[in-house]
Amino acid sequence: MSWLAKLLFGGAMEMFTTPLLSAWKAKLEADSDEKRLAAEQAIKGIEAARDIAVAEAADRWSATRVGRWLIVVPFGIWWASIYLVQIVNPWFGLHLIVIDVPPDIHSMALVLVPAIVIGDAGALIARRLGR
Repeated sequence: MSWLAKLLFGGAMEMFTTPLLSAWKAKLEADSDEKRLAAEQAIKGIEAARDIAVAEAADRWSATRVGRWLIVVPFGIWWASIYLVQIVNPWFGLHLIVIDVPPDIHSMALVLVPAIVIGDAGALIARRLGR
């Protein structure tokens, strides 16, 4: 859980800013043209990755956007229904149950949901750095 909090509250920002700042620092401290060119190439590579993330975020049919609708939303509704049933059952004396997600889908969701969240966080940071 701490890795998710770190990611959402600064870890994703570090993922983009740290390499870019390091490359700029290396360029400024370069004592030869070769080192300066290498730093410039690193900067261009990082900026290109940022531009790709921005384009990915803007694309209606990107993997992140489609995955959000096909994986994150249904899994979120399933989790919300578990909590809702836990609240409603004691209040109204009901015996509602939520059918468990098949193990294969549950295993996939445990990998894909964080990947999509990280992708969204990365695209958000890339858009902010791009301005």
